[in-house]
Parts: sequence; C-alpha cells; structure tokens
Amino acid sequence: MGVYVWRFRRGTRTVEGMGKEGVTGTIELTGELLHLRWEPGAVVTEQDAKVLMERARELSAGRTLPLLVEMTGMTWIDQRAQEAFARPWPLSRAAIVGTTPVDEAISGFYMARHNPAHPTRFFTSKDEALAWLAEETGQH
Repeated sequence: MGVYVWRFRRGTRTVEGMGKEGVTGTIELTGELLHLRWEPGAVVTEQDAKVLMERARELSAGRTLPLLVEMTGMTWIDQRAQEAFARPWPLSRAAIVGTTPVDEAISGFYMARHNPAHPTRFFTSKDEALAWLAEETGQH
C-alpha cells in the first residue's frame, strides 16, 4: 500500500504540493498507520477537527487503525475540537508526540478532561510512540 498525503487548512482542502499558507496540518496513511502532523504554531479549531476526522475515515476505508499525532509547536486546541477528537472514530489507539512542556500540558488536559473513546497516550519520543502503536490494542 502506498502513502497518501492530504493537507488541510481552514475553509478549504489543499492537496500536497500547494502553498502552505493557512495550512494547519497534514494527514497521511502509510500502510496501516494514520499519521497527523500539526504545523508549528497551529491553533486547532472544531472545524479543523471535523475535516481531519472525515479525511481519516476516508483513508481508513472501513478499517480501525492506529494514529500517530505529532503536535510539537502547536499553540492551542480549542474546547470543541478536543470534544470532537474524544468521540468515537475509526482508531484503535492514538499516540501523541510532543517535545515541549506546552505540548505535554495540552495533551494532558485533553486526556484528563475528555477521556477519549480509544486508548491515547502522550510520548516525548516518536520511536516509543510507534512501538506502543504497534502493540496489540489493550485497555487504557
């Protein structure tokens, strides 16, 4: 299976290779892994969350897949976006990777307040996150 990359920005859909102005993130499917990268400085809104989740469903094609989220440098994720991400969607588990105290605070607040429908953990190492995603789905 190939790699499918999709960029999105508020209000429109942008395909890979177009200008990055207004782009908040990139989602791709590599084999059996969904991979989301937020742009540094991103402020994620409910609309961003809805667009991302719609595209993840399309890429998943009815399968339940793990999601790797790279959030390093994200500025904020609003309350309604957090609520949307915590609802059921086709994920077996989600690993959130960040490197700053702000990343960890945003992730910790999200997980404590919203109790995601799928197992979710924060990591400071992408390799550790990928290893956890590769494990059999378990309890969170």
